Amino acid sequence: MASGTVPLLAARGITKRFFGALALNDASFELRRGEIHALIGENGAGKSTFIKILAGVYQADGGEILLDGNAADPAGGALPIAFVHQDLALVDDLSVGENIALIAGYPRKGGLIDWAAVMRQVAPLYSTMNIEPPDPERLVITLSLAEKAVLGIVRSLAGKPRALVLDEPTAALPEADAQRLFEAIRRLRDAGTSIIYVSHRLNELFGLADRVTVFRDGRHVHTTEIAHTNPQRLIEQMLGRSIESVEIGRHDATRQPAVLRVDELVVEGRGPLSFDASPGEVVGLVGLRGGGQEAAGRAIFGALPADAGRIVLDGRELPRGDDIGARIRAGIVLLAGDRMRESTFPGMTLAENLFPNPLITSRGLWQPRASAIERQTVQARLEQFDVRPRNPASLIDWLSGGNQQKVCLARWLEARARVVILEEPTAGVDIGAKLSIHQMLRKAAADGAAVIVVSSDLEEVAAVCDRALVIDRGRVASEVAGDALTMDALIARSSLGERGTGAHG
Repeated sequence: MASGTVPLLAARGITKRFFGALALNDASFELRRGEIHALIGENGAGKSTFIKILAGVYQADGGEILLDGNAADPAGGALPIAFVHQDLALVDDLSVGENIALIAGYPRKGGLIDWAAVMRQVAPLYSTMNIEPPDPERLVITLSLAEKAVLGIVRSLAGKPRALVLDEPTAALPEADAQRLFEAIRRLRDAGTSIIYVSHRLNELFGLADRVTVFRDGRHVHTTEIAHTNPQRLIEQMLGRSIESVEIGRHDATRQPAVLRVDELVVEGRGPLSFDASPGEVVGLVGLRGGGQEAAGRAIFGALPADAGRIVLDGRELPRGDDIGARIRAGIVLLAGDRMRESTFPGMTLAENLFPNPLITSRGLWQPRASAIERQTVQARLEQFDVRPRNPASLIDWLSGGNQQKVCLARWLEARARVVILEEPTAGVDIGAKLSIHQMLRKAAADGAAVIVVSSDLEEVAAVCDRALVIDRGRVASEVAGDALTMDALIARSSLGERGTGAHG
C-alpha cells in the first residue's frame, strides 16, 4: 500500500440533516492512495448517507471534501470515484460486452455501432485486475454470482476512476466465490486504485482491508490499521457498548423424538437426502453453491416438487404433492433468502406485512380480527423484535434490510410453526440486527420449534447451530456437532464434499 502525506480523498466535518434529524454529525473520513479502507457501522450509522454525498446524490449541509488536498464539489462531478452497489444493475439479457458498453460507450463506425469494437473493450478492462475475461458475447444471465460481481467492478473501471466504492460486494456470494473476489480486489489495489469497502461481514475485513473506520449515530468513532484491532473491538465500537462473548449452549436433542424426518429425498435430480430435526434444536444445512441444500429446504416447504422420498412431520407423512399453503397449515414455514422478491410485500405497511393472511396464524378467512386488537398486536411485535421505526403504518420499503428481516421473521414466529426454515437469515444486515435475529431464532427453538438454517455464512452456522449437515449433490456428506462445530471444520468438510462422508464430529 502506498500512502503520502496528503490523502487522495478527505472528508472533514460532514453534516447532513433530513427534516431536522441528523444523519451525519461532524463526520470525517480519509482515503489514502492505493489502500483498501473498510467503512463499517450499524444500519443508520450514516454510511449510506456519506457515500451518497460522495456520489453527489446528496448535498452536505456542512463540512468540506478535499481531493489531493484541494476543495472538491461532488455535486459538480469533480470526484474521480466509481460506485459499485450491492444491486449491480447488470442487464441479464445483454452480453458482457454490451453491459460494459453501457458505461464505456458504444464505439461507432460509419455512424453505426461497431460491434467488434464493443467486444474488444472487454479484455483490457479485465486485464487491469489480472483476470481472464469471459467471452464478451456471453449473456450475463449465464454468469455465476462471483463472475457478475467481478463484472460489476470491471464495468466501473471504464471511466478510469482513481477510487472505487464497493457496497456489500459479497452479500450474496458463497465463501469460495467471495475469496476469488477478494483476490481480484487486492490486485486492483496493488495496481494503484484506492477502495472504500462497505461491509457488515467483519470477518472478511481481516486479510483484505488495510484500514477500517467505524461510524456510529452519524459520527466518526474510530479509524485504525486493521492489524491493530479485532472483530470484538470493532463490534463494541459500532454498538457503543461492551458485549459479552457467550458460548451458545448446544441443545441436546437426543432425548426428544424428531418433529421432522426427511427420508431419501430427491429434488431436482440430487439426493437422496435423509436427516431429522428435533424440537428445540437449530440445524444448519451448508455446502458449496449448487450442493442442493437450498433446494432441499424449499422442497420441505412445498416450494419445489420432490422427485422421490418422504417428509414426515410429527409422525405423519406429508403428501408429496402438497403446495406451500398445505405445508404452512401443517406447521412448516420458510423465510426466503431473496428478501425483497420473496419475503416482503413492497408498497405495504408493517402491519400488512406482519399479518398478510389470517391462515398463517390459524384463523379462518371469516374470522376477522378487531382493528384495535390488531394494532395492539402489531405494536407489541414491533417492540418485542426491536423493529425500527415502530410505526405500524410505515411502508416496509422504508426500513433497513435488518429491520425488514425482523418483520418477516416475526410474521413466521407468530404462526408458531413446528418447523422454521431460514435461508441466509442475516445476509446484508448489520451486526446489531444480526445479533437480534440470532436471538429470535434461538427463542423459536426454545419455544419448541425445529429451526433449520440454510446459510453460506459458515461463521454464523458455527455460532448459532447445534449441529450442521454438509450437503453435497443433495446428500449428507458429513455431520458436525458439539465442540467440533467450528467454521474451520465446516470449510474443510464443505471442500471435501462426498469424500468427507462418514466423518462425524
